[in-house]
Amino acid sequence: MSASERSPLGASALGGAAENALTSPSGAGPDTAGGVRRLRLGATARDRVADVLRDEIMTGQLRPGSRLDLDDTAYRLGTSRTPIREACLALQHEGLVRIAPRSGITVVGLSRRDVEDNFALISMLSGAAAAWAAQRISASQLAQVRRLAGDVRHAVEQGGDPRTANFCFHRAINRASDSVRLIALIRQTGRIVPWSFFDLVPEQVGCALREHDDIVDALAAGNAARARRVSEEHVINAGELLVARMFDAEPGGTGPAPSTGPTGG
Repeated sequence: MSASERSPLGASALGGAAENALTSPSGAGPDTAGGVRRLRLGATARDRVADVLRDEIMTGQLRPGSRLDLDDTAYRLGTSRTPIREACLALQHEGLVRIAPRSGITVVGLSRRDVEDNFALISMLSGAAAAWAAQRISASQLAQVRRLAGDVRHAVEQGGDPRTANFCFHRAINRASDSVRLIALIRQTGRIVPWSFFDLVPEQVGCALREHDDIVDALAAGNAARARRVSEEHVINAGELLVARMFDAEPGGTGPAPSTGPTGG
């Protein structure tokens, strides 16, 4: 899987970054050994590092205004300085860090509005993907979507990790839309969704299962309008929970969430 395939909800709902991560599973999770975080396999070193740092910024582990030291970060992620520097250049393009000659690399982070706007965009794109999938999905693709929805449920009921199965479920729907351009837009937008989403918002898991069933039913019925609606609601519901967890409860608040551990706990 490519570096762009990195998001908890998969490429479609909440994914976005997955044809990408509601857009790809990443091994850049909480596993550590001797204080060195292990990066997922595949893609380039720069993209793997960017995956981890992006997730840490979004979950508040790297707070706005904090500095990134190249040597410390390279040691922590088990890599050299070069991919750290290249990853930070990519994150600067996304507006997540600022690089200055004298002050080095500073975390910019995301505002409440940034996150809300991005989820609004993801919901519209995911809704379009599901609507087109309802019109274009083949019998074999529908069978695959059903199986993957079952895989998500099985992982949850067995106390496993539903992230990879969830990613594959949404990716299958996106691919069934048969639109390369739409998938590219979902991939770009979905990067904002942290891979540790379900760790941050565990209460979304049960809702996601019910919403997955509704999406599958709409696809099976060929009901594009319903597929669009339930997919959009799936993303919006998840986004509201994440925003509430990331930011102060004050209306319009822009403060970052308190720092969390590697698993969001």
